[in-house]
Amino acid sequence: MVTCAVFLRLNSLLKLGVLLLVVVVYSYLIHHAFVTLAHSDVQHRSHYVRRKGISILLIAMFIIAVFYNGRQWEATARLDFLWRLQAHQEVEDMRELREHNECLLHNILPLHVAQHFLERSKHDEELYSQSYDEVGVMFASVAGFDEYFEQKEVKHEEVDCLRLLNEIIAGFDELLEESYFHYVEKIKTIGSCYMAASGLAPNKQGSVREWNHLSELVLFALAMQEIIREINNHSAQNFELRVGIAHGPVIAGVIGATKPQYDIWGSTVNLASRMDSTGVSGRIQVPEATRKILSEWGFVLELRGEIFIKGVSECQGNVRTYFIRTTRSKRASVAAERNQGSRTGGRMTLAGVVHVLIQARHKEKLREANGNFGLTPRKL
Repeated sequence: MVTCAVFLRLNSLLKLGVLLLVVVVYSYLIHHAFVTLAHSDVQHRSHYVRRKGISILLIAMFIIAVFYNGRQWEATARLDFLWRLQAHQEVEDMRELREHNECLLHNILPLHVAQHFLERSKHDEELYSQSYDEVGVMFASVAGFDEYFEQKEVKHEEVDCLRLLNEIIAGFDELLEESYFHYVEKIKTIGSCYMAASGLAPNKQGSVREWNHLSELVLFALAMQEIIREINNHSAQNFELRVGIAHGPVIAGVIGATKPQYDIWGSTVNLASRMDSTGVSGRIQVPEATRKILSEWGFVLELRGEIFIKGVSECQGNVRTYFIRTTRSKRASVAAERNQGSRTGGRMTLAGVVHVLIQARHKEKLREANGNFGLTPRKL
């Protein structure tokens, strides 16, 4: 049995050589045996000659059958190997395609929403929706960009304008990859307006530090202002970011089948949008209720006054709004020292802290670009 298995795994030429050797040895033995018999029995000599020819012919036919069967087995084994290799390659391609699709889905939808669609049944076509009670909503518009686009449009340089806008939005998106903004989720962009929200993860609702995500949203807005300043420096522009932030209950959901879009709705979204549209370039405007929470987290705000907010003032009168100052109270400074490991002694501003975070991110990129060698920009 073992000998047969070993023989079947030999190369076809080696098999042919072994079989021919067997034929030669068998023919020699048959010839020697029949010659001896023919000398001892002369009367039946012709009979022995026929028997010898038949024996050699049978062994030759047997050898041909074995060789043909070996060739067939070898061809089948080769096809089986090729089929296995093709199946393995197809499985790898399917796995890579699935990972690519999951990556695209995670880029389109928040992580928990993408997991919901990946884990649900194939025949489950129920719409995704989730209500939240404590969500921060931010609208940030690049003030002056519309006028800049109109000037470029007259000169037929719209592509340069779109390239600059893409650089601004891409800079904002890169901030979301940082660990200290993991509560912030991008919702969408509307022209040069960037919409984001915080506190949309279901497992974060109702925690002890329930409004920590709102403070991160404010820091994210300040980091966006730093991105705008850096882009202004190398593009010779004078853009400013106008930001409006509000908090409260919202309803989140996914609309669309072939092109799903994650969005949020509610009066909180409308109020945050009005905080942006009625705001001042370079400032972050918040309503009275949001001011109380941010004050508890150590932010310093200055009163702007009461302004008319469409959709709200008709029923509740003018809304009192505040601007977030870049200076911080001692309490916020101590909290930042704990989170960032700094020793500012309460003398740094919010913008200063965010600027340090942005510079740290740039140093990491420079280190990666230079083979993990810590070169400073001046040395470069």
